[in-house]
Amino acid sequence: MIPVVELRGAIPYAAYHDLPFGWSYALAAVGNLLPVPFILWFVPALFSFMRRHHILVGLVDWLERKAQKGARKISKQKAEPDGATANEAPQTEAVETDGTVAEGTKGKAIGTLAAFGLYLFVAIPLPGTGAWTGSLVAALFGMKRRRALPAIILGVLTAGVIMTLASYGIVSAFRFFAK
Repeated sequence: MIPVVELRGAIPYAAYHDLPFGWSYALAAVGNLLPVPFILWFVPALFSFMRRHHILVGLVDWLERKAQKGARKISKQKAEPDGATANEAPQTEAVETDGTVAEGTKGKAIGTLAAFGLYLFVAIPLPGTGAWTGSLVAALFGMKRRRALPAIILGVLTAGVIMTLASYGIVSAFRFFAK
């Protein structure tokens, strides 16, 4: 498995090579989830270290831009009639100065919306919207791990189901019509 394609490439590959769909789903999901805890726990400290010691700062900048792009996808909200976003006012009150979400009632609501947005971001079976990018976004923006990890796991499982059904259905249909 490689970044960007993750299970979105592994499952179609397995379908093409006639691996049983249960095994391909399980192995792709587990393989996709293996680096997630490491990304959530260690990336912020690693980036801080790299910046302090001027090591691969260009790479750190690129990854942070990628995470910010992902965060913008996650945080898109429906506009209110006055032109403000749906969570603009609570966010001002609920976000701490270090960027993490506060634990008050409004903070919990924002945390729940962020977790749901992260789930959708990971579950969409498109390149660049997977668990690794979602973990990077969650880590860099200070999302609480107890909210991020379940959202990422559910997103991977959902993306795996979508990709398994699509891949094995397309391969079966192709074989049916190729006869």
